[in-house]
Amino acid sequence: MKITLSRASLLQSVQRCQSIVEKRHTIPILANILLQAENNRLLVTATDLEVGLRSQADALVEEDGAVTVSASKLFNIIKELDPEQDVHLETGDNFVSIRSARSRFRVASLAADEFPALHEVSSESSLIVSGATIADMVAATSFAMSTDETRKYLTGTLFEVDDEQMLRLVTTDGHRLALSEVRLQQSSQARQCIVPRKAVMEIRKLSEECPEQIELFLGERQIRMVAGANILTSKLIDARFPVYQDVIPTGHTIRAIVERGEFDQVLRRSMIVANEFTHDIRLIFTELGIDISAHNTEQEEAEEHIAADYNGQETAIGFNGRYLRDTLGAIRSAAVKIELKDELSPVLISGEDDVQSRHVIMPMRI
Repeated sequence: MKITLSRASLLQSVQRCQSIVEKRHTIPILANILLQAENNRLLVTATDLEVGLRSQADALVEEDGAVTVSASKLFNIIKELDPEQDVHLETGDNFVSIRSARSRFRVASLAADEFPALHEVSSESSLIVSGATIADMVAATSFAMSTDETRKYLTGTLFEVDDEQMLRLVTTDGHRLALSEVRLQQSSQARQCIVPRKAVMEIRKLSEECPEQIELFLGERQIRMVAGANILTSKLIDARFPVYQDVIPTGHTIRAIVERGEFDQVLRRSMIVANEFTHDIRLIFTELGIDISAHNTEQEEAEEHIAADYNGQETAIGFNGRYLRDTLGAIRSAAVKIELKDELSPVLISGEDDVQSRHVIMPMRI
């Protein structure tokens, strides 16, 4: 392999792939990225056997070839090179030569045929959607994924297309639920799959970089995303997602509308003295607004009042303050709508002018 390309193009491709590399993997070659030179382009590939990413950059290819090299070393070298100078890569016996202006590096390599192949399985369920939309949907839901590995099916995000051509992303950890949905512009086969956390976060990053249009393939065992010059593939979590529809409250007539930023600030202050393990916060909804309080085992207390538009009888309800703040952080509207029934029923929270996303939080007994 012998190629020349711009430092910016190479750095961008290597940086994208580096986040896939598992730094503590027991298989040495998985710490490497695969470089393939062909047809005046360089393909850069990384995988951890679960998630894989292939990026490409334009290059002047003098000799085709393929090799693997340490992802971290290559990234750190390219990052420090002169941004105005092109980079020359050339393979030798068990090494890669890197040249740029007066800089010279020689880095150990492993054979390309030892690198795991990416299985890009397509399916009939192909979706065309804007990257900005997917990025917003992931931002509105990803915080509610569980970290409990004993319930693997909750550690990812449900991607669902229903018979009414609605694309829906749903997450839950058993205490809260987040849902975001959008209507597709083309007909697509109904499908459900659970995408693992690492892939979900990579989908968000690629969607933010490619806001115009992306393509998603939802298969039986794999999801594939095409975003510009990047292709992401990931295995799915082989499990059944909970029946989330039963958790979403309907018919709540009691509503409070409160300014999101101010509400979050009050919660942040109150949580300074909240129990450091349960983060419990007490909210009392009245016609005058919301009284917010917290306390801990050392008899420390915080009390504050915030204005709100509330249409029901006085109701006191407890929450995990961290869950509330996570939800407010995922809402972009200036004001939030809180719909409730009583102190023991799930509460529905959404942006006042947002019809795309909804959030459910279970109350706490205080």
